[in-house]
Amino acid sequence: MRYAALLLTGLAALTVTLAVTVQAGQGESDPKSTTTVTPEPAAKTEASPTAEATPEVHRAVVPGLAGDWRPERCSANIPYPCLLPITQLTVTSADGESSVTLTVEIANRSDQRQRGLMFRESMDELAGMLFVFPGDRSGGFWMRNTLIPLDIAYLGADGTVLEIVHGVPLSLDILTPTQPYRYTLEVNGGWFERQGLGVGDVVAIPAGVEAR
Repeated sequence: MRYAALLLTGLAALTVTLAVTVQAGQGESDPKSTTTVTPEPAAKTEASPTAEATPEVHRAVVPGLAGDWRPERCSANIPYPCLLPITQLTVTSADGESSVTLTVEIANRSDQRQRGLMFRESMDELAGMLFVFPGDRSGGFWMRNTLIPLDIAYLGADGTVLEIVHGVPLSLDILTPTQPYRYTLEVNGGWFERQGLGVGDVVAIPAGVEAR
C-alpha cells in the first residue's frame, strides 16, 4: 500500500509538471511563425501638368510721361500698353494746299506691328500709329483685339496714300490692299474724310524711321 501511495504521488507530481510546461510553452513565440511586416512605400505623388508660364513683362518709363511705366516688348495677347517711339508726321494733300500734323507711335519691330492698336479704348483725334516694314509687302491687316474703328491707310515707299480701308472693331476679316505697300498709317475711323484727305495725298515719313 505504501508503494502504491508513493507511485500515485509521483504520477500526480509529474502531471502537474507537464501542465506547467505546456502552459509556459503556449506563452512563447515560435521564431519560425513570426511574420515581418514591411511598411508599404508612400504613395507616389503624380506630378500635375506644368502651367504655362506667365510672360515676363519688362518695363521702362516713357520719356516725358512721369510715372507711366510700360513693357518694352509688345504682346498681341496681353492688354498692357507697350513702349513705342513717338514722333510727328505731316499728311499733305496732293495739291499741297492743306496739311495736318499727327503725333504717331512707330511700330517698326515685328512684335510692335503684331500688337498695333489692340486693346486701346480710345485715341486722340490727332494721334495714330505708323507701321514700318523692311520692304514692300502685300499682306492685309485685321482688327483682332482692336476696340476702336480705324482708317487704315496703305502707303507706298515715298509715303503716298495708295489705298484706305475701314477697320471694324474686333473683326477678323483680312483687309488686304490691291497693291504692295511699304508703310501703314492707322488713325481713328473716318479721320481722312474729316480732314479732307485721301488717296493720292502724301505722308511725310520722318528721316531715320526704318524697320528693325
